[in-house]
Amino acid sequence: MKVVQTLITDTASILLLVSTPKEEQVLTKVLSATGCNLHVVSSIQEAQAVLQERCFDLLVADYDKQLQFLGEGGFNAFNQFLVWFSQQPASHWVNGQARILLLASRREREELKYIFEMPFATNIVAYTHDYYPHELITTVGKIIRNDIFGLEKYLCYGATPVCYEVSSSLQKTPLIDELSMYAANIGINRRIISAVAAVADELLMNAIYNAPVYPNGVRPYARRSRTVPVELQPDETCFFSFASDGSQLVISVRDRFGSLTPEKVRGYLARCFAMGSDQIEQKQGGAGMGFYFIMENLNKLIVNISPKRATEFIGIIDISGTYRDYAERYKSFHIFVG
Repeated sequence: MKVVQTLITDTASILLLVSTPKEEQVLTKVLSATGCNLHVVSSIQEAQAVLQERCFDLLVADYDKQLQFLGEGGFNAFNQFLVWFSQQPASHWVNGQARILLLASRREREELKYIFEMPFATNIVAYTHDYYPHELITTVGKIIRNDIFGLEKYLCYGATPVCYEVSSSLQKTPLIDELSMYAANIGINRRIISAVAAVADELLMNAIYNAPVYPNGVRPYARRSRTVPVELQPDETCFFSFASDGSQLVISVRDRFGSLTPEKVRGYLARCFAMGSDQIEQKQGGAGMGFYFIMENLNKLIVNISPKRATEFIGIIDISGTYRDYAERYKSFHIFVG
């Protein structure tokens, strides 16, 4: 067991579970930049031993390499350890119980279904041959500081978002046209633009028709056909934003209600990745394939929830390469509750 940083006592603590020296070197540099106390272990046995002595706020673990390291039977053993860790108490820096951040590459659909069914599946950072320092630092910062809203956190400093307040479903088409024009003007591939526009459409429809809810639990527009216009009351409006920093295109839709729960998000995704007969939730005015469609067309999906106050969906698309590069990128997924 290696203690990387112990000088700062009044700060959050991270337990880093790695299996190779190279991985430890890279991740130590990145995670130390967060200012957290960082402890490194190389096995779940070492992790369990140190957890007998103290608590940690966050576990960062390479999901794929740990499964390879554990070998046959490792899948169940590692997932049982993750569930156990997620039930441990955290310090005042993190609300409630300890959190888990997994580093993972492309998963098979059945395994994705299993992951999304697990209560610890809230933060999954994708990687290919290396890690994304900005995403890791941003994710850790949001977890330990309880400052979760805003697409600016995922952009380079100086990138300026375009923001609109949405009060009617009739604004949807003009807003998506604005987004498409913005993307075209900075030279984004037209097929990527088409995917971004489709995601924006889905997010706006969810915020306009599904998000508004009365104190008695009634959702006034949820059962209305999407072809029937909706005019939102002043306290029902939502906010649509987008921006680019040259390497990513980021879109955001934020409502005023915060009625979505992490369990519902994971439930939708688990059902959809199962690809079974129950993958579509039949209901008037929409289908449960919405979350699946959104995630399939994004490289990163972030869901920020403040119960009874706001829900924000942030979608990120990598525009640094070709359409093929975008389509083959592994996917990150995050749920933050503040």
